[in-house]
Amino acid sequence: MDRIRNRAGALATVSLALISAAVAKSADVLTHHWALVAAWAISCALAVLAVAGAAAVLAGRAVFGRMDTRLAAQGPRATQKYLASGYIEQVSTGEETVRTFLTVFRDAVTLTVTSALIFLIVLACTLHGTTRTDRTERTCPTSTTCSQPAHPK
Repeated sequence: MDRIRNRAGALATVSLALISAAVAKSADVLTHHWALVAAWAISCALAVLAVAGAAAVLAGRAVFGRMDTRLAAQGPRATQKYLASGYIEQVSTGEETVRTFLTVFRDAVTLTVTSALIFLIVLACTLHGTTRTDRTERTCPTSTTCSQPAHPK
């Protein structure tokens, strides 16, 4: 359980860094095609969900039962049967707790990796893509006023 929580702390840090990178690139991404903006938004949402999953693992209460088996073995026979069934229930509860924490952690890792891959694709598209502009006017190559006649509209 401690190893899962330690790794969840590292995952939360990585996911927060991913969110920071995505937010830092928002100005560049928002000027592109709507599909690229949608992919960026999905990447951000997945990273936020990953942080939430890692935080759930870090903040979740682990339910583990404990029983002194030495004292249980020395007790009367009727009590031993009752304690044996209680022991089995406590072990089962502890195993279920570890399984749940591990599943949430695994899902958070999957969300982080998916978010990072989508964000890398978005970055590649913003670096190699061009922004769409709907210009119908002529522009002059110099900073002075154009002497060319305007097109009739």
